[in-house]
Amino acid sequence: MARPIRETPILFGEDGKRFEEKMRNAKCTVTPEQYAVMYSHYKSVLASLERGETARKTRLAQRVGAIAK
Repeated sequence: MARPIRETPILFGEDGKRFEEKMRNAKCTVTPEQYAVMYSHYKSVLASLERGETARKTRLAQRVGAIAK
């Protein structure tokens, strides 16, 4: 049985003001060069997963074909 999700704490006073200010002034820390590298890695992983899925479907089709004969 899953445990119930607790309420999200709410920040009040100085903590809330500090947090809100930090969120307003947050800056992206990833450079365009780093983003390009991460995106190329992401595409590589997707291609690898696609190759694995294609291979799995091929093996499954071969098994089904062998059973049907």
